[in-house]
Amino acid sequence: MKFKYWYEGLIFIGMFLFMVGVPCALTAILGTRLIDNIGQWPSKTTRYQIGVCIQLLAVEIFSFLVLALFFHVFSE
Repeated sequence: MKFKYWYEGLIFIGMFLFMVGVPCALTAILGTRLIDNIGQWPSKTTRYQIGVCIQLLAVEIFSFLVLALFFHVFSE
C-alpha cells in the first residue's frame, strides 16, 4: 500500500504548525518581556500588564482569524 498524498500532507502539517507555532511564540515573547519589565520597574506593573493584555488580544484575534480561514478553506 502506497501513500500518494505526501505533498498535500506536508502542506497541511506546515500550515498547522504555523497556526499553532506563531501564536505560541508571540505569547512567549510577550510574557518574557512582561516579566522582564515588571522585574525592572515594579511600580509600573499595571501599565505593563494592560499593554501586554492589548497585545495578547491582538494575537488572539489573529489566531482566531487564521483558524477560521483554515476551516473555511478545508471545509469545502
